[in-house]
Amino acid sequence: MSPLNWGLGHVCRTIPIIQTLLEQQNEVIICCDESQENYYRTYFPELWYVPHEGYPFRFKGKGQWTFDLLGNLSTLNHYLVEEKRSVEEWVEKFNPDLIISDQRFGFRSKQVKSIIISHQLNLPVPVWNFVAKLWNKKLLSTFDEIWIPDNAQQKYSGSLSKGKHKCKKFIGTVSRFSCKKSDVDSRQQYDYLGIVSGPPPYNEQLLRMLIRKLPNAHKNSAIIVPTELYEQHQKETKVKLIVSPCHSEFFRLLNESKVVVSRSGYSTLMDLIETGNESILIPTPGQVEQVYLSRLHKDHPKWRFKTEEEFIKMKL
Repeated sequence: MSPLNWGLGHVCRTIPIIQTLLEQQNEVIICCDESQENYYRTYFPELWYVPHEGYPFRFKGKGQWTFDLLGNLSTLNHYLVEEKRSVEEWVEKFNPDLIISDQRFGFRSKQVKSIIISHQLNLPVPVWNFVAKLWNKKLLSTFDEIWIPDNAQQKYSGSLSKGKHKCKKFIGTVSRFSCKKSDVDSRQQYDYLGIVSGPPPYNEQLLRMLIRKLPNAHKNSAIIVPTELYEQHQKETKVKLIVSPCHSEFFRLLNESKVVVSRSGYSTLMDLIETGNESILIPTPGQVEQVYLSRLHKDHPKWRFKTEEEFIKMKL
């Protein structure tokens, strides 16, 4: 098992899949970087972890995702070749029965059945960027199966999961928060709970925006932040910062908060489906998937989608 290093969403949505594999008496080996391992260990301290560096994404934070990715393309292609070589070495060493990748296109083997977890079979990019669509389709086709975290009606992924891939399977929504809200105490502690996620520098941009905005609401608020951002910002805010809480604490915070404020990534939507929180969701600028999801679910009764500009101006 290996997840993409594009925020913790890809890590989080593999957690229920790993739990299912373990319940079926399978041995699971996780290949990931150090920060991902630290998070996984809060759920699976007993598993075997193999150091595996993430893809070399470098974003400028100006909303130009397509051009940032194109700028990283040569380095990324080189890494995909190296990753496939590493996987073949691990196949020889560990003799696995199955390889599961979450959106890592190089984490596969010709010798072992390889599965990729992805809801992005059809990229919502402009017509002129048809090369990206073809490249994405070609990379997906190298896997034996595509597991799509949605139902067969594509209720949450919409046209993102459309595509003539004969090996695709819908596995239903997946979330690390598998228990229901009725299972825990429902007292309200916070009016607004910010959740900072995503790749840098977009995660820090969101944090700065929440630090500026939430105190003006004059309500009880808190922000969940990654460890690497806490030290930089703990002294510049009047809002309580909570650093990378464990699973039970994270779920308690969600259950005790009225409104969640976060990015609108697909894994976040999967979690909100499970927890039932009201939410203000702010698509990452230029991230076409999140913009598409905001349009697809604009009429959701509990989710309000706002651009960064709209969020800054709105009254909380």
